[in-house]
Order: sequence, then C-alpha cells, then structure tokens
Amino acid sequence: MMHYLGFVGRLSDEYARIELCEEVLRHGQAAWQATAVLFSASRGMRLGMGNPAALQVELNIVERARGTASGDTPELDLVRAFLRFHLGLFGGADDFDAAIEELNELRGTRAARAEKDHLLDAVIAFLRMQQALRREDEGALVARMVELDTVLDASPLNGPVRLRMEAWRELAWETLQGLRAARGEGRDTEGERCVHSADAVRDQARALPAYMRLSVLCETGVARLLRAVATDDPAGAREALSLLGEGIELLELDDWRWTPYVYQFGWGHFWIAERDGIGEGHQPGSFDLGIDWLTRAVRASEQCEHPMWADMSFTLALALWARGEVFPHEPSGRADLDAARRTGLDAVTGAVRSVLLQSGTPHAAENAQGVGQRALTVAGWCLGADALTDAVRALEAGRGLTLHAATVWASVEKMLDALGEGEEEQKLADEWRTAGDVLPGKPWSAAHAAASAGQPVQSSRLRRRVLKALENSPHWERMQDVPEPDRIGVALRTMGRTALVYLLPKTERQPGAALVITSAGGVRAVRLPSLNLAAPELVAYRRTGSPGRDAGGPPTEDSVPPPYDPGALGLLCDWAGRAVMEPLLREVPGPEGKEPSLVLVPMAELSAVPWHAARLPGSGRYACQEANISYIPSARLLCEVAERPATRMHQTLVVGDPERNLPHAGEEANAILKTFYPGGDLLGPGIATPAAVKDWLGRQRGGVLHLACHGMVEQGEQVEQGQRHSSYLRLADGRRLPAEELTEGSARYPGLELVVLAACRSNVSGRGWDEAYSMATAFLVAGARSVVGSLWPVPDDTTSLLMYMTHHYLNQEGQTPGAALRSAQTWMLDPMRVAPPEMPTPMKERVPQLRESDLVGWAGFTHLGW
Repeated sequence: MMHYLGFVGRLSDEYARIELCEEVLRHGQAAWQATAVLFSASRGMRLGMGNPAALQVELNIVERARGTASGDTPELDLVRAFLRFHLGLFGGADDFDAAIEELNELRGTRAARAEKDHLLDAVIAFLRMQQALRREDEGALVARMVELDTVLDASPLNGPVRLRMEAWRELAWETLQGLRAARGEGRDTEGERCVHSADAVRDQARALPAYMRLSVLCETGVARLLRAVATDDPAGAREALSLLGEGIELLELDDWRWTPYVYQFGWGHFWIAERDGIGEGHQPGSFDLGIDWLTRAVRASEQCEHPMWADMSFTLALALWARGEVFPHEPSGRADLDAARRTGLDAVTGAVRSVLLQSGTPHAAENAQGVGQRALTVAGWCLGADALTDAVRALEAGRGLTLHAATVWASVEKMLDALGEGEEEQKLADEWRTAGDVLPGKPWSAAHAAASAGQPVQSSRLRRRVLKALENSPHWERMQDVPEPDRIGVALRTMGRTALVYLLPKTERQPGAALVITSAGGVRAVRLPSLNLAAPELVAYRRTGSPGRDAGGPPTEDSVPPPYDPGALGLLCDWAGRAVMEPLLREVPGPEGKEPSLVLVPMAELSAVPWHAARLPGSGRYACQEANISYIPSARLLCEVAERPATRMHQTLVVGDPERNLPHAGEEANAILKTFYPGGDLLGPGIATPAAVKDWLGRQRGGVLHLACHGMVEQGEQVEQGQRHSSYLRLADGRRLPAEELTEGSARYPGLELVVLAACRSNVSGRGWDEAYSMATAFLVAGARSVVGSLWPVPDDTTSLLMYMTHHYLNQEGQTPGAALRSAQTWMLDPMRVAPPEMPTPMKERVPQLRESDLVGWAGFTHLGW
C-alpha cells in the first residue's frame, strides 16, 4: 500500500515512510521489494530534494534494495542515478559526474534492447552540458548542444517535455556566448534559436499541471533573461521576468527550486535597474526590487546550505554597491557600501566550503574558479574605504583554495579523533581512515580515479558529514583559515622576511596597488597606477607565448605555438620595474639599512611576471640585485610553512635526464651529486621512476631533492573530462609524477628541506592563476620548506650552470635556498663572473658563453618558502 498512500499525501512524517521501507527490505517478498522501494524513493526524492541528508537516506535504501533484488533493476538504477544527480546539485561534483555515467550505461542497456528513450537522451545531453559549463569547456558544450538538437529533431515528444528541452537548448546557447565573450569573441548570431515566443510558451503551459507549468515557465524565463542581458535588451528582460515571476508564484517555499529561481528573478531586476539608471528624481527605483529578491534568495540559501550561497551573496554585494554608489555621501548610500563590503567579504570567505566539499583536485579547482577575481573586487572596495585589514582578509580568502583544501584535509583525521569518544565521532573517523564511501567504478569520479591509482580519496558525501561535524568545533577556524595580519607578521619574523606583498592589478573602479603586510603585523597600501593587466608590455608578452626552447626536449603539443618574440620579455621586465618594483622598493625599505626581503603574492595574470627580474629605471639593475624576493601562493601557506622546523639536509636524491634527451641535465645531476652531496643517491635513465622518487620521499627525514627533467603543464581545454593531471614531471620512460599525487590524500613528507625543480614550467599553474596550483606549490603543500621552480621552458645548457651555482652558494657559503638562487642569478648577471674551482671542466668551458642580457636563461626561476 505504500505507493498508494504516497499519492494520497505525506505519511504522518518522513520517519514513518523510511520505517516502512526498512520493513519491506527486512520482511517483504523479493518479487516486489524493489517496486515498493522504487515508489517510495520516487516520492521521497521529490519531497527531499532540498535536503542532502534526506537524499542520502533515500540513496542508502535504494542501494539496499538493489543488493537484495535478483536480475537487472533498471528502474532502481534510474532512481539511484537521479538521487546522485540531486546530491550533486548540493555541491558534490563526483556524485553529479557519476550520475551521468550511470544514466549513460542505462541508455546503452536500452539501446541493446532496441528501445529508444528520447527523454533519457535529452536528460543526459542536458546534464553533460552542465558538466561542460562547470569546466568551461566550449568544445564539449557545443558537442552536447548538437546531441540535444538531434534529440529535438528526432523526438516524437511533445508538450512539457519538448518545451523544457527547448529551454535547456536556449540556456546552453546563451552560456556558450558568455564563454566566447570572455575570450573577446563576438556573438554568433547565425546559431541563435528561439522556437516559441514568450506568449506561445505561456499559452502552452496553461494546459499543464502546476508542477510542470512552473518548470516550463521558470526554465524558459531564465534562458530568455540570459539572452536579453547578453544582447542588451531590457524589453526582452522584462518579458523573461514576467515568465519567471509567473513560475515562482506556483512554487512552494520549501521547494528546492525556489531559491535559485528567486535569485535569477532578483538578478534580472538588478540588471534592468543598473542599465536604465535610477530614474527621475534620483531615487533608487527598481534597485530596491532586485535587492529585495536577492536578499530573500541569500537568506533561503543560508538555511539549506545551498551550494550557490556564495554566488548569490556576491551578486547581492554587487547590487548593494551599485545602489550605494548613487548616494555615496548620504546615510543610505554609506550603509549600502558598508553592507556591500560585508556581504562581499562573506561571499568570498564562504566559497571555501564548496571547495572543501569536493572529492578531488579537478573538482576543487572547478569550484574555485572565479573566486580570486571576486576577491580582487571586494579588496578594491575595501581599499577605497581604507579598510586595509578587510582587504587582506578578502584577498587571502579567495587565493589558492585548492591548495588550502589539500592542506587541511591532510590533517582532518586528527581533528576527527579530537572531537570526542562518542560512537558517531569514532565511526566518522574510522570511515575517513578507510576512505569512506568512495564512488564505485565510475571513471568520471575523481574519487574513483584517485583510488584506482592507489590513493584513497573520500567522496563528497563523506566530506559533507565531516564538515557538518567540524563546523561547531574549535577546528572550524582551521578549516576556514584566513590568517589575520598579526599572524602573518609572526610568520614573516620567523622566516626573516621584511614584508608580504599582494600585487593587485587595476580594476574598473580601483587603481593598481600593492597591499603590504609588514613583519610587525601592520598593513598599508602603495598606489601603483600603472599596474594594469591591459599594459601593452604584459599583453604583448602573453601573446607571444613562452620562449621557444623547451630544454632540448620534444614538442609537447601538436599545435603550433605563436611566434616567440625575444624582445617581449625584456620589455615586460622594463615595465615591471617602472610600474611596480621601483616604487615598491622605495616604499618598503629593509630594516636598519639592510636590503628588504619581500614575499610576493601576485594576483591574477600578474603571476606570469618574473618580478625579481624587473629592471629598475635609471640604474638598469634588476630587482633581485636590490632585494631578496621570494613568492608564495597565499599567506595561509606562508604561515603553514613557517611552522616547519629545519632538519639541516641529511639526505639527498638527484634525478638527472631520466628520458635521455637532456644531456646537460644529466651532466648537471652528476656534477651536483659528486661535488656537494657525495653520499646521496642518483637516479638516471631507466631507474628514475615516479615510484622510486616517492619511495625516497617517504623514507627521508630531512633531505634535498633535485629533479633535472622535463616539466609539463596542461591548461584550459587540455584539463578536461577524465584528465586529472594539470602539472607533472616526466621521468623514466615518460612516466609521470603529477602534482595531484603530491597533494591528494594524507601522505606528507616531513623534514623535506629543499626541492629544486630544474624543469620547464614547474611553477606555472594549470588550474588558474589565483589557484597557483603547480608542481612547485604541490611540493610545498606536500611538506617541503623551500622549493625552486620555473615560469617558462628553460634552456638545458644555461639551466645546468644556474642550478650548479645555486647548490654552490647553498653548500659552500651556507646560504639559505632563496639567497642561494639569488646569488646564482646575480653571478650570471656579472660580466666578470668566475667559475668555482670545483666546477667540472665541461661546465667551466660554457661559462664564457653566458650573456647577462639573456633573461630567458636565469630569470624564469623562482623561490618559494624559507
């Protein structure tokens, strides 16, 4: 009787329904267990879509029913896939991806039975469109749109199903235009497709049941609203909002769709208000309407821990700021500007939760996209109000979130053990230790992919439970970890640094600036009006691509890179000195007349610039000749690294030319080992495997790792479906040592003093500038105190000399790693340079060939950490 009771209405409560399901599984006949659970789960899924915990209960029951059923259970499999899909809507990208694969398998089963399911085809195409959007993969999005077009053209489906398919198609088209616009391309008007007018959609929807009518009206309204905004069509936006408003009136407040649709409704009104101005009499006008609806959406999303909470809050902050700018000197205007800063700061800080929820690095990086840019916006607002501490908080909250997630999850086992001796706490800790409910057998699941590689990675479902358990504990501050200036100052003093400096490019409303945190914990801003991402020198440098040498190795891609302009790097360094480093060094001197020691955090595309190689106007000297300059992804990681004790380098592993195509790298490795670390280990061709390197890392308790090999970075569309590795080193037989294997899981390498990555692009992020996720930063997260990495493809011959001299200053003169790299770079700049007597003769013979004007040979290497 269960499903009949469900059609009548809810049972006395949800616990009663779950209890009946449990009884069915204990005592029911096998012939109808699955059917009873199917009907109940279908009902429960509709009632519990806004509650991840309720969805998890439903999923557990379905899994038990599948385990007791004999033969195929396609209906239960379908419900399980949709339950996972809805769990994915609450932030679990692994569940979302696994659901797509399960649905695709069901489609394959039906195709084998000669059953064509157009609705299932359309749903899969739509979900894959969402997947492509999350990855910002234009090629995949276009392919999925073609699939949906094929279904629409061949499908006999009519009524609400076709209307919804058409709305999905419109939504995907408009989003594709947005991705193209972000790359500076124009709108593709030839491909626009709008099958029905708004009135026609409204007329057809009237004949539908209310729950179907609201879906058609809301989905079509959102798609048309995006179109109107993209084409600057306020009349079209108002028409779209009328459709959306009619659909919202049909929604119950506890319906999970209410929050996202109300958010779109408020955003649409805000866009119209901002476009059309404040109207006659200088009154806020329709701004109020948009802000009111956005506020409702944000409050509702807080109550249900909606994954879009941070996005919604940031849009509300933008709306408050826009309204406040109209009356900046009035009490209401000042209140709006203050509220915008608070709300924007909360939005940036709160984004860390959705990143922490993800089960692997790719999903974490996808969820962190855009947070850095938002942080810049909020920091600009704070700078304008002279709220410098809030500006630091905003920048730090939005920077390097993928690295932060990898750092804190490594210590979460200890946090769980410290929660208490209760049964639930211990059970949760035990689940975490055994990798929890890793998704089984789905290649699109980051958790499964990592587990198959031998690394246990916990699923988003388990992570959600852990976050819930920790959020009211003393450990929650560690999970958020946005350090205050006082704590940053302590880290700087511990490491002997003068200041941490965020470099902020110009935004629409704020000039460029350096935000300086001193070793005393003070904060001040240095205006840098020429620090602009649109600076011709920076644009030209990025357009020419990397220098045209790749350490003597084979081409890394089939595509032909843009022509390399050897003068672009020099012009970039001139601009960097003129626009930033000269005024910065003037404003941030060293203590008591000593040279300053700066740690830089360049935001956005400024990370591509070798700031230590900035050429200072007047003297023509480089910044590294006037100051010690290191880099760090974030202040939180600076604080983490500052707490690592020194072990004085007791063990050494040197890897040289593992693929037999870098002759100078092999020469470099042998010379460094023989001269400076005679008791160390050498891995060369054939034996320098990732397993051998990781085995040494696990055994060392204080050591130096030097890797002279190829470094690879895959960016943009290369890091797409199924590809988990964005940065990696190529070792023996072309096997990979990826950054992701260093940061995922709980394995860390304490005592690792120094990692020297004498490899191409080893400090270039393949997961976005502000994520700063590279081989160099991965080693820093994995436990190293200091790391040396490169910003571009480095020449084999020159690099070997620079690396040798770095180890010379490190060992023969007792310098720190950062100082040793700096000394080696200034040695290369000295036209009177002299090779040390212990340098091997073949290397000495190449010293006279060095040219101090060759920036490519020395400027690409950076230092991170101690």
